[in-house]
Amino acid sequence: IVGHVRKMAPTFQKRLRALADHPLAGEARGVGLLGGLELVKDKRTKQSFDGKIGLGAKVVALAQEEGLICRAVAGDTIGICPPLIITTDEIHEMFDITEKGLNEVENHVRKENLRAV
Repeated sequence: IVGHVRKMAPTFQKRLRALADHPLAGEARGVGLLGGLELVKDKRTKQSFDGKIGLGAKVVALAQEEGLICRAVAGDTIGICPPLIITTDEIHEMFDITEKGLNEVENHVRKENLRAV
């Protein structure tokens, strides 16, 4: 399993780091098959959204509707920790679902003008 994780980790980390370019992402960080994506109101200053809005939970709920289990941790940080036997195709599917959820939440942020609040 350890060898498999070492083989899959570069693909996982590459896809995780690519999410850092998303308008909601303040930071994408991880090691091996563990990842965290921090959602922020302002990418430049890393200012957080009001915690009462629960954007991390919204992304997680949308991901779960698509069959991906992840979790919101420490406010608006999304924790991603797949099974250690994950395949390359499953890594891509997992991040495609995550990105879809982020895009839907970004649309909500823009529609509700949550960056101005």
